[in-house]
Amino acid sequence: MTKDIRDFVNQWLEKAEHDLAAANALMEVRPLILDTACFHCQQAVEKLFKAFLISKGTEIILTHDVVLLQKKCVDLDNDFASIDLKDLNDFAVDVRYPADVLMPSMTETKEYFEIAGKLKELVIEKI
Repeated sequence: MTKDIRDFVNQWLEKAEHDLAAANALMEVRPLILDTACFHCQQAVEKLFKAFLISKGTEIILTHDVVLLQKKCVDLDNDFASIDLKDLNDFAVDVRYPADVLMPSMTETKEYFEIAGKLKELVIEKI
């Protein structure tokens, strides 16, 4: 991997880390803002998948669909199949608008946060 690609991958990893920090902070504030915390978990997962794909020379896919991104990663490394995304895709876009209200529980939010954490560890290991 060239220095430029490594730097670009690191930028994606840093942005994913920011999303994880935001999700974590939103689980601590009152009133709870768990739908937005889940949005940030989804965003972190999306960026982590993209960081891995970029590190392997794949073009950036312009999508928020983490299931599709996971499939692209599995095509390169079957270890990514072990990540259960649950319903994380539901928090990609629709959750940002009032007509599509998703109110996850704290338990669900923590599960999504843990999914993002596991994926982060896997991506770092694989890069």
